[in-house]
Amino acid sequence: MDTIVIPIQRETRPTEKLLRGIMIGLAVLFLLQGILFSRGFMLPCLLTAGLSIWYGITIRREYEYILENGWMRIYRVSDRGRFLQHEFQLEDIVVLARPDDPAVAPYRKGGSERIRKFDYTSYKPDVPYYTMIVAQDGIRIKLLLDLTREAVERIRRENRNAVRC
Repeated sequence: MDTIVIPIQRETRPTEKLLRGIMIGLAVLFLLQGILFSRGFMLPCLLTAGLSIWYGITIRREYEYILENGWMRIYRVSDRGRFLQHEFQLEDIVVLARPDDPAVAPYRKGGSERIRKFDYTSYKPDVPYYTMIVAQDGIRIKLLLDLTREAVERIRRENRNAVRC
């Protein structure tokens, strides 16, 4: 079987942009205070500017889903390389459905089942995402993924009972 690779680049949320803008504004304010009043404000200026740069680097998220030979791997891609987040067989999928499907209702916030959630979506409003529940070694996890139609069909071929969409 061929390999399906789905690259995901997460969009920056408005709150993240606002926070970064506030940090830059504070850095400029500290710089002006350092120039006009006291050089003691230069250290907070440098720290705030450094924090703003570090935050800008860390909020940028890219993921890659790879489906091959009955396995699914989810990687986080960064400038330093690719880091494996999850690896499981497609047989381990309990349910794959849209978030509003009754099959995943027990796993929603406030539902009867409390399991750990991992969000690997792009936050793009026009891209539909799926909720995947995976049971591996007696532990269930909830994954939010932006899957293509081709990937959903591949999962359906491997694990027909789990796919509800």
